[in-house]
Amino acid sequence: MDKRPIVASLAVVLLLTIAASTFLGLGFRPNLGLDLQGGISAIYTPQLPEGEEEPEDFDEILDETIEVIRERVDSLGVAEPEISRSGDDVQVQLPGIADADRVQEIIGTTAQLSFRRVVEEIPPGHERYDEGPDCDAPVDERGELSDDESAILCGSSDETIPDPDTGEEARIKYEVGPAELTGSQVDDAFTQVGQGQEAFNVGLSLDSQGAEAFAEVTSDLACERDAGREGRFAIVLDGVVESAPGVNPGVACGVGITGGDATITTGAGLSRDEQEEEAGDLALVLRTGALPISLEASTFQNVSPTLGAESLRSGIIAGIIGLVLVAGWLIWFYRWVGVVAVAEVSLYGLFVIAGIAAMGEVGFALTLAGVAGIIVSIGITGDSAVIFAERIRDEVNLGKTVRTAVVRAHHSAWRTNLTGNTVTLAAATILYFLAVGPVRGFALMLGVSSVLDLLIMYFFARPAVYLLADKGVLTRKNVGASDPSARVMAGARA
Repeated sequence: MDKRPIVASLAVVLLLTIAASTFLGLGFRPNLGLDLQGGISAIYTPQLPEGEEEPEDFDEILDETIEVIRERVDSLGVAEPEISRSGDDVQVQLPGIADADRVQEIIGTTAQLSFRRVVEEIPPGHERYDEGPDCDAPVDERGELSDDESAILCGSSDETIPDPDTGEEARIKYEVGPAELTGSQVDDAFTQVGQGQEAFNVGLSLDSQGAEAFAEVTSDLACERDAGREGRFAIVLDGVVESAPGVNPGVACGVGITGGDATITTGAGLSRDEQEEEAGDLALVLRTGALPISLEASTFQNVSPTLGAESLRSGIIAGIIGLVLVAGWLIWFYRWVGVVAVAEVSLYGLFVIAGIAAMGEVGFALTLAGVAGIIVSIGITGDSAVIFAERIRDEVNLGKTVRTAVVRAHHSAWRTNLTGNTVTLAAATILYFLAVGPVRGFALMLGVSSVLDLLIMYFFARPAVYLLADKGVLTRKNVGASDPSARVMAGARA
């Protein structure tokens, strides 16, 4: 038996154990979901302007409204927000948020669309970049912008470049002038097929007042272009520059774009599919601005964490009692193999908690359903240990030496465990993609834990038992094998 892979495997597990323990020791803890730490739960009903009929693309407009809400909520730094459609309503669940008035104001405010001249583009590293809003600040802390104001605004989160000072990706900022047009002056916006390298662009139709203002401003921008300046027009939604197209060379200075129809070119340097997606998103933004949907909170409540916290506390106490009893039984029944099994379950618990805490850094939150998935998986890990121990005992009872029995037992137990966990993982994957809400949390934890169970069995339980057998610590007696002389006497009597 080559000991080098065994020692290397155990060394890696030891390093990971130290890393996970250090990570938790530094104070990192799992983020808890709405049912465990409380927060805000609300259902919003869209309200069309008085006298307006529901448009044909209402579903698309509502989806775009949800994306606006999602961006606003993300700016609050909420971990694992749940924002989804329920029919024509919008369901919002925000764990860990206590300021209900602030959230209601942020979510319920109608997105405002305006068209403004770009005075100057301010990329990261520019001497004026520190002016204007913090692009990572919540929406309500960036300040409101009236139609007659000039300001420095953040670009879209999709438009970032490396900061020359830090090397991190940062948004481009724009200095923009007063609003030249507003969303109320847009009659329609739609995706259309472009020409040449422009696979797709956005067609725009304006009302009479908007057409007149658009012709005037594009005339001025064309003159700026001819004078060597950029002559760009910012499309601003919710205080963010979603796009800043320039004026095409065919637009004449002093004439502009007349007739109330215009084309906005998008996706320079992108593939055809990416151009189509970007043009579609911009068209939706423009239509949403043209027909803003107000959201009225039909239900809005603070959710108390008491029930979830009490359930979690009771579950932890019950789990600890159960684990102590199971650990005692494993050690009593399987001796040294039982000790390895207890260490296996302990490592599983450590890695799961550290993993959930690490996922919390990117927004994942543990819910009660996720806790249920973990508890089920603890049973799966315990079963894996029992299967391995029983196979060792069976092989020894067949007359093999302990070292040979351990090798053969692992091959058999590994196949059984791999088959069982593959089925569990497949079920968890299907459940995750087909289910919604808390069930997805259960499926995710069940799937992650199934993979972790396989890794711990292969990289810890297998080498640990191999090493014990090689050192002579495992004997026929302490693996619980039957006495061979008793089997001979039983055979003779038969």
